[in-house]
Amino acid sequence: MLQIKNLTKRYGDKLAVDNLSLHIMPGEIYGFIGHNGAGKTTLLRDLIRELSCGGTWGAGKNVSVVDERSEIAACFGGVAQCDLGPRTDVMDGCPKSEGMLMMLRSMSPQVLAVDEAGGEDEILAMKYGMNCGCRILATVHGADVGDIMKRPAWRELAEEKVFSRYVVL
Repeated sequence: MLQIKNLTKRYGDKLAVDNLSLHIMPGEIYGFIGHNGAGKTTLLRDLIRELSCGGTWGAGKNVSVVDERSEIAACFGGVAQCDLGPRTDVMDGCPKSEGMLMMLRSMSPQVLAVDEAGGEDEILAMKYGMNCGCRILATVHGADVGDIMKRPAWRELAEEKVFSRYVVL
């Protein structure tokens, strides 16, 4: 089980995540939904680091991050400026769908992470990863579950019951 207790993150006066607690059991797949500034990327970064480092819940995992806009790892000169853990590989500046497929083929990740997935090609790449036995960490921009269900590709994921739970930030 991966457990997060009372996670709060601030950037100056801006509250990004406020007192979030999660208990993620093995086999559960969560979808994180939120509007701009809700804390999706911050939460994703913290989950990546926790999974890579390992903890009381178990050994660290090999995590591959596809960071198209350099928001997760904040790469500069090819070096991640944010700590994502010792078992994390980052592909920076690459389109998400292509990057996910490249990471799956070359890095053999146990976990694949992507921020603000939304396009049909990105959804197909995530499905491919799941079919390869890889766990997926993904955020999606939206106001609530109903909002993302207006998008055909996400509606299809919901109908297939890919996600165990949705968390609206």
